[in-house]
Amino acid sequence: MFDYAHSENTQAYLEHIMAEEKHKIKDFYVLFISDYNIGKKNYSLFFDRHIMDESIVYVEQDEGSINAPSYIVDGDEYAKNEELFYKIRLQSRKRTIEKMAISINFYMVAHNTQESNAILNNDELLENSIEKTKVIIQNETFLGKEETWDNFYVWIRNQLKTLILEEMFLINGIRGIKELSGEELNVTFFELLRFNLSINKSFIRKFSNLVDLYLKEWQRRLINELNNNISAYLQIESVIEQSKTVAENNEAPQLKFISNYAYVLNNVAYHVVREAIYKQNFKIDKEVMWPKYSFVKGNTNGNIQIIPLINDRQDINSAYDNNQQSASNIAQQMSLMDVDVLDILCHLYLQLAKNTEDIVEIELRDILIMRGLRAKLGGDGRRGGFEAKQKEQVINSLKVIQSLWLTIDKTVMYKNNKPIQVEVQGRTFLFKNAMGEEYEVNEETCSKSFTFTVDKVFAKYLTSSKRQMALLPLKAMQYHAARFHLEKKLCRYLSWRWRTQAYKGDYQQLNRVNTLLDACGEEVNDRLPVRTRERLERALDKLAEDKIIADWYYVNWDENIAQGKGWLKYWLNTAIMIDPVHEVKEHYRSIERVKKPVKSITASNDMQTSYQAELVQRIHEVRISQNLTLTSVAEEIEISASYLNKIERGLVAGSPKIQKKILNWLERFD
Repeated sequence: MFDYAHSENTQAYLEHIMAEEKHKIKDFYVLFISDYNIGKKNYSLFFDRHIMDESIVYVEQDEGSINAPSYIVDGDEYAKNEELFYKIRLQSRKRTIEKMAISINFYMVAHNTQESNAILNNDELLENSIEKTKVIIQNETFLGKEETWDNFYVWIRNQLKTLILEEMFLINGIRGIKELSGEELNVTFFELLRFNLSINKSFIRKFSNLVDLYLKEWQRRLINELNNNISAYLQIESVIEQSKTVAENNEAPQLKFISNYAYVLNNVAYHVVREAIYKQNFKIDKEVMWPKYSFVKGNTNGNIQIIPLINDRQDINSAYDNNQQSASNIAQQMSLMDVDVLDILCHLYLQLAKNTEDIVEIELRDILIMRGLRAKLGGDGRRGGFEAKQKEQVINSLKVIQSLWLTIDKTVMYKNNKPIQVEVQGRTFLFKNAMGEEYEVNEETCSKSFTFTVDKVFAKYLTSSKRQMALLPLKAMQYHAARFHLEKKLCRYLSWRWRTQAYKGDYQQLNRVNTLLDACGEEVNDRLPVRTRERLERALDKLAEDKIIADWYYVNWDENIAQGKGWLKYWLNTAIMIDPVHEVKEHYRSIERVKKPVKSITASNDMQTSYQAELVQRIHEVRISQNLTLTSVAEEIEISASYLNKIERGLVAGSPKIQKKILNWLERFD
């Protein structure tokens, strides 16, 4: 039987031995030398990382800090060069305070969700707030006291002593340690300490995690102390007013941070590339050198080919043979993940590049984080790194993107707001180093980070006077590619549709079922067509649940017809209304044409009395406050969702019988 009392005695004995041995270790200091400089950040991307990593209050553990050179200095040596070593410690202290100032400001932004978009789009404001926060942390909080840092350094030494002695006990046993002389103990201790801090990444990560927990406690204290001050620095109310003024004075949308959304190009060429990948429309033919997909969309026609980059060092003949086989493999293995990576590249390029000649650098982990993946847990239960397989999948998608060759035979673009015919060809994105030289995407060149830019085709659209960019929900990249493939495709199709409708401000255009299925590359299950219907409805419900769409419903659909023969043809030609969420409408409001006011129920005595107008307004207020969809309310009132939508928009008054039903429903919320 396990002797609990004996176990307690053993623990007490081990703690006693540990305390004894700690006292024998000579005084020492550990100095970490890092040239890391936070510099100017792309705050939208930085904030996204914090949100998606669930680490708003997080002192980011960059790999530079783990791999930074460390020096162990004994007490006597430190005393001889105290002024020099103290300066090094001050640099490390300054870096810690700076990272805390950033994370605390981000904490404030995250807790002002309605204003976060405006704040994150004002780099100057954020930088000023961070600078002021650094000053106040240094001058007015506990971190400005020397005693705080002295206690921190004592704690660090104690943690290192415990970790190293525990390891020594495991290697040599308690008896072996106790038999060592004081000098032998110190020699062994410092040898192991130097090894672990310079080479042993597992040890460094474990030690870093302990330090991180200590610093998080500092952050919690700082947030409590600085809450009101930081709110004042951010000047939240004035920022909102400023952003509204800017929006009102601009006809074209600006690239502003919108929480839970990414920006992507919305031209025909970009949309066709995405569609060709997930539909796998490339034709592989012996008579054609490269897999090819030809398209005609409106006034744009051309083709996309898969032509891998040919390495200059390869023999030209063997290169073509090998690359033709590689191109054939790519055409057959394309997947939705490739579209995810394409959209992420587009979003990050639009965020980071100042002009179309810019070469931007991003980390592989940025793509993995934006796809909603989590870093795997380390042995101590904390986040470690991403799996090698996850990184390999991203690199494979980058290879696919590098191989795409786009030819536009004819399209219309705009220069000085005048339409012109354009022919252009090139790749989608070019992978170039800082010297402007193209390189081949592989595990060696993209192991951690990579550099890229746009090629001629997308550059043409970006420099057009009517360049179009669309909001794409981050969920489009984060949904599981197999389980939610239809949801991912619908996100992209609706994103494209809403942006094309934004100019007219008309989001009430109907979508026929067969158009939606075709746009998503979905085929009807001929044997059990009801499964196709159920799958589409389940996907739309999922988008509504995740607040990607506000609501959806069939228009003029009779459920009785679905019970008889021939219902499939009727269903495929049925229209569906899909309403965008408020954030999308608000974002595109600045590019709407000024329209003549529609006759509303409040302005037309023929349509409605003032009493009826109040009734309709009450329906809308209750529905929004209770977070109810048009479909669910319509079912309770026993009318169709499309008819309720017309009532709520003031297009019809509704019969006295229906108005009575509405009143009875509203009474539940009084």
